[in-house]
Amino acid sequence: MQRTGASRLAQRLIQYHRRLAPVADLCVSQMHILPCSSSAWLSFEAARALPRNFVSFQELPERTTSISLGVPGPISRWDTSFLFEYDIFPQTIMRSLTEWRVAGRSMSVADIIIQRVLFPPIGWGLCLQFAVKIKCLFQEHKKIGFAYETLLGHVEGGVSEFYFDERSDGIYFTIHTFSRPSHWTSRLVRYVFTQPYQAWCTRSALSHVKQTFINSNTKSG
Repeated sequence: MQRTGASRLAQRLIQYHRRLAPVADLCVSQMHILPCSSSAWLSFEAARALPRNFVSFQELPERTTSISLGVPGPISRWDTSFLFEYDIFPQTIMRSLTEWRVAGRSMSVADIIIQRVLFPPIGWGLCLQFAVKIKCLFQEHKKIGFAYETLLGHVEGGVSEFYFDERSDGIYFTIHTFSRPSHWTSRLVRYVFTQPYQAWCTRSALSHVKQTFINSNTKSG
């Protein structure tokens, strides 16, 4: 009985892989690996033609991580403009090309961000290149920021939110995600590598944003 059960499980896994393989291979074909110094950025037009690489973000694992900025509200008294320049991750982890900055305007819904993730994250070497699209902007009294969704070829699939929010004890910066690895090989190693690396990148982003916030709001004299 145990042997029969194991055989059935193996057959189901094989069938599952066969169903996912074409999609997974297509996903990988849309991701580019290139030298970080390369000037061959993915075009905004090509990225805009890509569909998102997930079905429903509400069904994906949810994570929320915040850091206190050590200042009181309201948010409006502080300079937070750097967030809308997508200055979130240290340059040793990620570099980016944003559609609104190239066009000389402010961030808008449906704008494209071309991301280059450095691997290993030491500031040089090889980069994984893929794209995301701005999903919405938060312009509330106690919450400002934006969210983007990942497109086909991205190593993650889902939605990420980045925002400043005002609480009773001060201003915080929050990263709120609904995501999972988009390729089945990444899912196999997510507990050993993918999730720890993602958590490290999140902590690095929180620290970077806090330091940038402090620098942007430090008044001389």
